[in-house]
Amino acid sequence: MRACAPFAAFFASVLAVAACALAIVACNGAEPPARFEVLRLSGTPRERGLQHGRALSSKIKSFYTTMLSTSLLPYLNREQKTIASVLSVYSSPEYANGQFSVRLLRESARSLEGYLLPAEKEELQGIAEGAGVPYDDVLVLNTFLDTTLAARSITYFLHSVQAPRLERIEFVAPALLTDAVDNDGDGKTDEANEGAIDHAPSATAAYLEVPVDATLRLRLSDDDGIAPASVRLRINGVVVGAGDPGLHVAPLQYATSASTTVFIAEYKPGQPWPKAAVVSVAVQASDARVVAEPPPAHARAMRVEQFTFTTAGAGKKLHEVENRGLADGTSQPPSLAFALRGTATADGHALLAHHFSLLDAGTSHKHAVVQFHTPKDGQPFAFVGWAGIAYGLSGINARGVAVSVNFSDTLNNPLVGEFLREFNNAKLMSKGVPGGFCVRRALEAAAHADAATEILAALPHSFGWNFLVADAAGTLRAVEAHTNVLGDGATKPAVFGPDFGLGPGFQGWPRASTGPDDLRVGTYFRQRADDLDVAFGWELRPQRFWSSYFHPSVRAMASLGDAIAGRKGPFHVAGVAALLRTPALVDRNDSMFATIAEPKFRRLHVAAGSVPATDGSFEAFTLPIEGPP
Repeated sequence: MRACAPFAAFFASVLAVAACALAIVACNGAEPPARFEVLRLSGTPRERGLQHGRALSSKIKSFYTTMLSTSLLPYLNREQKTIASVLSVYSSPEYANGQFSVRLLRESARSLEGYLLPAEKEELQGIAEGAGVPYDDVLVLNTFLDTTLAARSITYFLHSVQAPRLERIEFVAPALLTDAVDNDGDGKTDEANEGAIDHAPSATAAYLEVPVDATLRLRLSDDDGIAPASVRLRINGVVVGAGDPGLHVAPLQYATSASTTVFIAEYKPGQPWPKAAVVSVAVQASDARVVAEPPPAHARAMRVEQFTFTTAGAGKKLHEVENRGLADGTSQPPSLAFALRGTATADGHALLAHHFSLLDAGTSHKHAVVQFHTPKDGQPFAFVGWAGIAYGLSGINARGVAVSVNFSDTLNNPLVGEFLREFNNAKLMSKGVPGGFCVRRALEAAAHADAATEILAALPHSFGWNFLVADAAGTLRAVEAHTNVLGDGATKPAVFGPDFGLGPGFQGWPRASTGPDDLRVGTYFRQRADDLDVAFGWELRPQRFWSSYFHPSVRAMASLGDAIAGRKGPFHVAGVAALLRTPALVDRNDSMFATIAEPKFRRLHVAAGSVPATDGSFEAFTLPIEGPP
């Protein structure tokens, strides 16, 4: 089902607003630091907050100003009418006279504040007092990432239901019905519809053993029709578009008429498909309607959809072929993290590497901070974050536990939960423990990796997250978590490591490990692949159907796996740094920081302050060692 037009238009406007705001923040910011700030904080939570605020007062004000006051807030105010047309509460007088955007973010921040511990709120109060800024501003700085990610996920989903969709893939060849091969992986051979499958984006191949003389037929649909000239295929890097004699795009023909919403794109190669080969196909199309808002006038374009198949003679199973595709210049590698141990490292000790990218837009990297905390009560810990923010997305503690996290787009988030309950009466307020505070709580309390994963799995989450944990003993664990808005026990956080088998939760997808001594996570779910799949006025689909990060992350994870498996010898820190700089793994536009943790030695190597972060050098920091070395 399609989303209602006002509802979809609202979220499309939010996306446009955020994109415009983040694109101009570089024009409003202060001069960047030479590399990144380093804070050494000690005492009670309030004392550490005061030290933080006093040391970085100007940068905290700069970060708030560039990211919010002069960018996001004014642009959100311009969209109040659009939002209020769907969510009536925002027509109330208290949201008038320029107060809409401030209230929007602060109300969500207050909702998230309810999930913070007293000590965390005390530290935020200390930051505000030390920096001389209002507490509410600091609270917004510490929560707007979670709210923005949740809202953007809904926006991308609604964009996908308004744009063309690839619904069905078909291979036309008589041999498919007599080759005695289970071509579509359904456990049957040579059935009547063997050549056709419903398109379901996957990290693995969609189809096997295609005859080399087969014709490829794609079914595309859109309520506004498809612009035939916009249909373009990219087959193993070769572009096939309008004017190619082998490509024909036309409406689906019924007995007495032609469809206005369903189109068939049929491609017959000029030469047979290569024998015993892996073929990757990327599909692009736009609809036939030109929309004026947001400007400039444009047609709605589908996400670049990607699928992979093998040709006769390849002899592989679906899960043995990754749907990696080829880089096409339209996307950058998203955030990634990986951990190594044992035979994969030079000394056998664990290493955890992380490169985080999101929306730097010339601002975040200028306000990067490495924070060292020595609590009055508790173990020391350190993480990489930003000025005015009391958490980080990658860090290590004095007991040798390292934790990193990547966002993972999902509709299983609090905003969707509100709509499921309230619909038009809902407000844009997120709920749960912000992802960065989840990382911090694990660093504060855990003495080993299993304890960290228990903490991470038990928390109520504000969004979708992929955590990676390593400890001094060499234990490696991944945690996939989301909000669980349906209250379904089957979708609780998943915990796994390199020693875990595929299992039914992986749905036959490639493992997150190349062997017993490595583990990697990207920005998509493996065990929680069906993170949300439910009908409520429209179909809420799993992330792989609509997230703009899914296919790029699958590609990056495949390239990362190749690099790990193809190493010429065990990795050391310098080798991991070199791997992080591999062009196929680096987002050159929105890189925010990169880290390499050595849990055994309580050491964190940090590259930050430039874009991409990996262009800079990694600076090493070592914590005091507590407990067994």
